[in-house]
Amino acid sequence: MDWNLLGVALLLTLSGLYFLETELTRAPLQEFPARVLQPARTALERAWQTEPVQVFMRQLLAARHRRSDLWLMDKARF
Repeated sequence: MDWNLLGVALLLTLSGLYFLETELTRAPLQEFPARVLQPARTALERAWQTEPVQVFMRQLLAARHRRSDLWLMDKARF
């Protein structure tokens, strides 16, 4: 591995973390009134609040199955 490449990657990572930390300390704390924050109304909203990645993957797979004629992976022709 090239040590210069590793050094640049480490420097970029550390500078990015430093930038994020300074922005977090300068950002104002926001408090929303209770009427703005409403509870989830549907099962999909509750699932999105608890497991957003799983909900996104389920929606992606559902879209894939709706368009399965266009996907070569479904026909085992890759």
